[in-house]
Amino acid sequence: MGVAWTATNSEGYLAPVALRVDVVVLTVREQALQVLTVGGRALPGGFVGPGEDPAATARRKLREKTGVDRAYLEQLATFGRPGRDPRGWIPTVAHLALVPPDTEAADPAAAWVGVHGDAPLQLDHREIVATAVERVRGKLWWSNVAVGVLPGAFPLSDARTVYEAIAQTTYDPATFARDLKATGLVAPTGERRSEGRGRPAALYRFVSERPVWGAGRRKRVRA
Repeated sequence: MGVAWTATNSEGYLAPVALRVDVVVLTVREQALQVLTVGGRALPGGFVGPGEDPAATARRKLREKTGVDRAYLEQLATFGRPGRDPRGWIPTVAHLALVPPDTEAADPAAAWVGVHGDAPLQLDHREIVATAVERVRGKLWWSNVAVGVLPGAFPLSDARTVYEAIAQTTYDPATFARDLKATGLVAPTGERRSEGRGRPAALYRFVSERPVWGAGRRKRVRA
């Protein structure tokens, strides 16, 4: 890597040489929670540009790497341990994004990787991913965080697949449907979708695309 970058502030103390943003892009594919990685198994991200705040950089990088302009996006945490980046003292303001399962990355070097696999990630990105997964799980039954993966109309069976992948558990279908409706976060669309044999399934959607809190009903019964 060569000589590490260094910087000194106006008081003569060592200071961070730059500020980055890294985005943990999550979705549910093949019934598993997966994260988007780019060249060399790193999280999508980049340096905060002049005149940008970290949130604007996160949106820009998300658009560049995935082509997604609208996604569930929130600030996650700041990771600033000296030595985390061999180039120098470069903190990163990590963000969490959730996108639909059919999202295809614009970067040809990108790949979807299971969050629970043993594939190595660059720098401290495995720690950042673990923090993001914990955040999503903690908010799953209390908020509409899953709207990022389910942005349109969906049958409750699709919602159950998403919730099971995030929570890493198995839900009783009837109890899951009751508990999800009880949060007040979803509402029926009045439409139905045929899913092979049997009666067409009723469709639901989240009542808001903006982050909101629900009734806080947690799942109680496992299959």
